Order: sequence, then structure tokens, then C-alpha cells
Amino acid sequence: MTTLETIANVVSMIGTSCGLFSRVPQVYRTYTTQSAGDLSNQTMMINIFANSCFLFYTIVHEQYPIMLNCLSVITLESSLVYMKHRFGQMKKSSSQTDLMSMGTDSDI
Repeated sequence: MTTLETIANVVSMIGTSCGLFSRVPQVYRTYTTQSAGDLSNQTMMINIFANSCFLFYTIVHEQYPIMLNCLSVITLESSLVYMKHRFGQMKKSSSQTDLMSMGTDSDI
């Protein structure tokens, strides 16, 4: 017989997986385009802080699957912060031209 705790564990694992994999496309896109100018530093830092707080809770309560999710999210968000610092310039996705260095129409 299925108990409420078993159902809660399954739902928790599904939510943990969704939370983890929701960040992978952004990391992949930022890495492949080498453009991170549109990422918000504040949002990424809040995500890192929130997951660090939740990580402490999961360590105290020995909730290992959610702990793994927190560590993964912190790692992925930190990699986005690093890539933003490294690739921070705005680029056109097709030409990879740095838009910040392009002149205005009066320069022509």
C-alpha cells in the first residue's frame, strides 16, 4: 500500500529533477554563444544565496536528494556568474559581433 510519505518522496524527486534541469539550457546557451550580457547578476546571486540557505536545512535534516539539487543549482548558477564575468559583452547571435563596440549612424 502506498503511503502519503512515499507519494511525497516521489513528488519531491520529480520537483528536484525539474529544478535541476531547468537551469541546464541557460548554462548551455551561455556557453555556446559566449554571450551573457542579458543575465541578471542580482537574480543569480539571490538564487545562489537561497539555495545555500536551503542546503544548510537539507544537511541538518539529512535530505540527500534535495541536498544534491541544491549543490547542483549552486554549481550551475555559479558557472553562469563566471561566464557572465568572462563573456559579459553583448553579441549578436548570428554574427557574434560585439554590439557595444559598434558605432552610431553618425560615425558612417
